[in-house]
Amino acid sequence: MIPKDTVDAILQATIIEDVVSDFVQLKKNGTSLRGMSPFTNEKTPSFYVVPGKGMFKDFSSGKGGSAVTFLMEHEKLSYPEALRWLARKYGIEIQERQLTAEEHAAQTERESLSNLAAWAQKWFTEQLLQTGEGKSVGLGYLRQRDFADATLQDFAVGYCPDTSWSQPGALAEAAKSAGYQKKWLIASGLCKERDDGSLYDFYRGRVIFPIRDVTGRFIGFGGRTLKKDKKTPKYVNSPESPLYDKSRALYGIHLSRNAIVREDRAILVEGYTDVMAMRQAGVEHVVASSGTSLTIEQVRLLRRFSKRMTMLFDGDPAGLRAAIRGVDIVLAEGLDVKVAVLPDGEDPDTFAKRLGSEALMAWLEENSRDFIRFKIDLLDEEASDDPIKRTELVRSVVQSIAQVPDELKRTVYVQESAGRLGMQVEDLLAELGRQAVARLEKEAKAPLPSLVPQREASIGAPRLTGRVGRSGREEDLLRLLLQYGRHKITIELPDDGEDSKDENGDPLTIEGTLAEFMLHELDTVGLAIRHPVVDRIVQHFRESILNGHIPGPEDLGMGDPEVAELTADVLVTEFTLSKNWLERHGIEPETEEHQLKRALEGALHRLLLDEARGEGFRIKSRLQELAEDPSTSEDPALEEVDLLRRKMGVSKRVSKLAKHFESTILHTLRPEDAKKKA
Repeated sequence: MIPKDTVDAILQATIIEDVVSDFVQLKKNGTSLRGMSPFTNEKTPSFYVVPGKGMFKDFSSGKGGSAVTFLMEHEKLSYPEALRWLARKYGIEIQERQLTAEEHAAQTERESLSNLAAWAQKWFTEQLLQTGEGKSVGLGYLRQRDFADATLQDFAVGYCPDTSWSQPGALAEAAKSAGYQKKWLIASGLCKERDDGSLYDFYRGRVIFPIRDVTGRFIGFGGRTLKKDKKTPKYVNSPESPLYDKSRALYGIHLSRNAIVREDRAILVEGYTDVMAMRQAGVEHVVASSGTSLTIEQVRLLRRFSKRMTMLFDGDPAGLRAAIRGVDIVLAEGLDVKVAVLPDGEDPDTFAKRLGSEALMAWLEENSRDFIRFKIDLLDEEASDDPIKRTELVRSVVQSIAQVPDELKRTVYVQESAGRLGMQVEDLLAELGRQAVARLEKEAKAPLPSLVPQREASIGAPRLTGRVGRSGREEDLLRLLLQYGRHKITIELPDDGEDSKDENGDPLTIEGTLAEFMLHELDTVGLAIRHPVVDRIVQHFRESILNGHIPGPEDLGMGDPEVAELTADVLVTEFTLSKNWLERHGIEPETEEHQLKRALEGALHRLLLDEARGEGFRIKSRLQELAEDPSTSEDPALEEVDLLRRKMGVSKRVSKLAKHFESTILHTLRPEDAKKKA
């Protein structure tokens, strides 16, 4: 358990834009930052970070909250895991008390696997650098490949000692001694179980390449055998687990993400050592697909940092044909894809070491070709004069063109491809149309996706959640409380004669914060908050004010995802008032901050008005029920009289509130119009 003072220190040190930018490329957008959603597949950025409030809001998925909430949602971390992630980032030491047996048993599987992976990486590295076998076998192989100590350290490379299948695994024994349970060793893929229940090391006799997520956290391992046995697979990788999903992992992404943003391009290679060699040569914006064909999840991960990709292949024709089959998903995600083929006999590892950074980048610039053009050139030779193969070539090229979301780019590709294939543009367009129809017919047979609720928008008070009615009014009140709760406002005391005036005959005033006045008004009119999350936030404000502190958005929802999400909902908007009104027209638009007292009165009266109307509706419904079935009351006549009396009182209250509400709105938006109306 993390002590409260440490939690406070972590939260105080956390800068939300620093955290989010580890995962999303953010660009300045007024007072906020904007980028592509990391939660959905979107083409237009609708993900916002507001540094001043310490909040994020993703309008495409509806998610929002603090930096902690972002990590919990994006990385699927628990609250303590998110805090530990932040502590590591900001260099804050956590001294946790010893967990009880019950608490230890309650730890999540993901957390247990994460802790085990971090421990295993250290153990593998120790075996490589500090044992005789590791130095002679593992380190000897890496030295032969000319990897420097700094590179091995950057990638945390290790070694697993070679033990016979019948012997207890060295890692298994060390892990058990360190207190790690057998089930986690098996679930992680570090160990396998024999028929007799004993464990052996899965990676025995292999150089270990730890796989990390975009934050640098260890999530899995790749192991390369050093044996010549053809029956032994050259590489093995961690199995799927709650911690490791190979379809979402990119080797080296934790080191390359900033370079990808800087260069505005990602270079994709095949293997672990290819990434290491290129980085050692000075080319830092490089990743590998971690022993799997490129997946849509990996493409979307890269797209957060850049929309341009260069795929680097060796010259093996069979390998090239296999590699290009999966590139259509890259085109479909809107990325600009280029392909570079290495000279015969070269791979990214050897080529990078031989050329160095400058020469390699120059070579890439000169030899990278647009993917569609590359595909035509590659397959055209095979097709030659064979009509069947040429038909397949045309369909394959059109299929790739069809994936491109940009209509203008598709048109250019069609025109250029027609020339290269010796065909008419109309014929390619016809094939493009046929494939589009076939795709639509296929999609029509699939279940329709769920509809996303539309968001309402209004000037000065954006509706972000799509909720209406009383809950919406309560959220309006919450927005004022969160955004302006600490702002000072001055209230005139009611005119009760001489006692309510000062020595000059002016009305007496009282100064306080908006939060204090709001809670006082809620108590005065006896208005209860029904929205459970809003009520939790209001109660937190009450308790904090009693302790002499008024919370801000940054203080809320750290351990409560519902609070964090609602806080972001009501605070973060896609729209800001344009500066052009002032700069071009000399007009300064009125904002809520200029009219806080009126805004507060308006929000309270809207809520009171909804409450009164709701009561009126309930009375009307009961009167109708009584008329249809008097037996539902012990004394129908007496209840009817009481209901009619209450209905009259509600009508008067609604009329009074509506009139006051109208006056409030007029004063808030156009004070001069209010004076005329009066």
